[in-house]
Amino acid sequence: MIAMLIVTHGDLAKALVSSAHLIMGESSLTESQGLYHGENIEGLKDTVKDSITNLHEKSEGDGVIILTDLFGGSPSNAIARALHELGDNVKAECITGVNLPILLEAANCKSYMNLDELKNHCINAGKDNILCLKERLNF
Repeated sequence: MIAMLIVTHGDLAKALVSSAHLIMGESSLTESQGLYHGENIEGLKDTVKDSITNLHEKSEGDGVIILTDLFGGSPSNAIARALHELGDNVKAECITGVNLPILLEAANCKSYMNLDELKNHCINAGKDNILCLKERLNF
C-alpha cells in the first residue's frame, strides 16, 4: 500500500488529515508535518527526509505520495531537496496545491493503484473539484 505524507505551512496538513478522517475514517500509513514560524527549511528537510524513508519502508516498496500546499513554498522546497538527496533510494511523488478532494482520493485509492496512477488520479481530482458553486448548480 502506498504511504502518504502531507506537508504544509502551519497546521493545514494536520487539519486536512483530521477532516479526511472525519469523512472516511482513519487511513493507515499517513503522516502530516507542518512548518511553523521561526523554523527553518533545513530542519524541515531533515524531518521529511526521515519520514519519507520510514514511510517508504512501511509501504514495502509501493512508494510514498507527498502532498504539499504551495509550489515554491518552503514545504515544497524542503520536499524537493529531500527527494533530491534520497535519489533512487525511495519511490516517491509529490503533488503541490493539496486540497481535501486530492487527499480523499489519495486515501481511498492508495491501496489498489500504483504510485504513478495515484499521482495522475489525484492531480485530476484536484482540478475537477475546483468549481463555481452557483454555475455548477445553475442558479
